[in-house]
Amino acid sequence: MNSEAKFDGRWLAAMAIFVGVWAAMGCGEPLQHNLDEGEANAMVVTLNQHGFDAEKIRDPRDGERWAVEVPTTDRVEAWSTLQREGFPRPETGGFGDFYPGGGLIPTAKEERVVLQYATARELQNSLLHVEGIIDAHVHLVLPEKPRVQMTGAEASEPRASVLVQWSERVGEPPLDEEAVRKLVSGAVEDLSPESVHVVLNSVAAPERVRHEVEYAQVGPIAVAPKSQGVLQGVILLMGAVIIAVSAGLAFVVVKNRREAPSGGMA
Repeated sequence: MNSEAKFDGRWLAAMAIFVGVWAAMGCGEPLQHNLDEGEANAMVVTLNQHGFDAEKIRDPRDGERWAVEVPTTDRVEAWSTLQREGFPRPETGGFGDFYPGGGLIPTAKEERVVLQYATARELQNSLLHVEGIIDAHVHLVLPEKPRVQMTGAEASEPRASVLVQWSERVGEPPLDEEAVRKLVSGAVEDLSPESVHVVLNSVAAPERVRHEVEYAQVGPIAVAPKSQGVLQGVILLMGAVIIAVSAGLAFVVVKNRREAPSGGMA
């Protein structure tokens, strides 16, 4: 029984080592942290389209957020791919960031400035949700309305300027100038489409070959080149374990057979 117990302990230890080494071979590494689920999904889809084995996981730093994980060997190329595709998207706020709902009462001028900036951020956020747009900036000018309108005085009209960067990989601009003017003017009171100046800037997508994973062959198994040595070591370890198991079984069987007659005579 003691021999069998020792044998079982050695077998379990060897199996634990094997499982640990095998798990280390396939480990990944978070590429981006602190993501909302929508952006994490977009990154995973983009990386998968370029041939990377990416997946969405809960952020280890914050269980309420998400992270994108790729194999450690692909980290550099995957990062470069996300940069070319305009990820991560710039963070944008909205009215909620500027109207906390409490505190001191702002002046009319402060309210106008806050409204101007918050509206611009909301419009920027809307443009960034259009597929193919990498970056966008909206600048609004909302003139102060006089409390008393003087007869014959010409009232200043609001105006805006918009810069939109889009990726040439989509073929055509996701939105033309007229569509951008309508979007911006429709969100600002008294702003006419003619007072919106739009600049569309295309970002050329560099020629690149689709990422193909190169594998090394170890018998019937294909693995990444950097994992070839690890897999060979695992195979050797498995062979050694099998030999040790076979030798242990043979030893136990032979020993039991030798001890059986003496036990029967007793």
